[in-house]
Amino acid sequence: MPPDATETKRRLLTAAVEEFARYGLAGARVDRIAETAAANKRSIYMHFGTKEELFDRVVADSMVELAEAVVVDARQLPGYAGELFDRLEQRPHVRRLYLWAGLERQQPIDVEVEEYRKNVAAIGAAQQAGEVRDDIPATELMAMVIALVISWDTASWSLKALASETGHDSFTRRRTAVTAAVAALVRPPVTASSG
Repeated sequence: MPPDATETKRRLLTAAVEEFARYGLAGARVDRIAETAAANKRSIYMHFGTKEELFDRVVADSMVELAEAVVVDARQLPGYAGELFDRLEQRPHVRRLYLWAGLERQQPIDVEVEEYRKNVAAIGAAQQAGEVRDDIPATELMAMVIALVISWDTASWSLKALASETGHDSFTRRRTAVTAAVAALVRPPVTASSG
């Protein structure tokens, strides 16, 4: 009886997530993925194509999983930022894959584009309703919210050391700071007529 291709694909994807999150696209090795998955290299190419295609699949799957777990409520972007922060803390490999993809694979992934399209449309609707500031385009505002959520991951190690010295490096403090920053960012400006 031939081996179960579905189980092999599952093992390969699990191994690929670990490999790409740790080493990125350039540093990842197909041999290690195959070895970790107890499969042969040929099965990777047969099921997923090239290493780049496998990377794209892993990133896309991770981003879709994240989007399904943390749904954007454009009227409550600080709450969304807090939930996203929590989810990325629980699943740090997703954060690393996101960062690796931004560095090494500078091209859109269709399923990720579609998830962002929904979020940007929701933000645009909230802007039109006056619930979110409208002087920043919705796409850029979404990018800024995400940047605030992952800001600690992209901060210099020297800055992180300084926060550690002052006792400002706890999860709770970072999460509170992120949600406060997002709240300030997205708040519609107070006009003289709205008093």
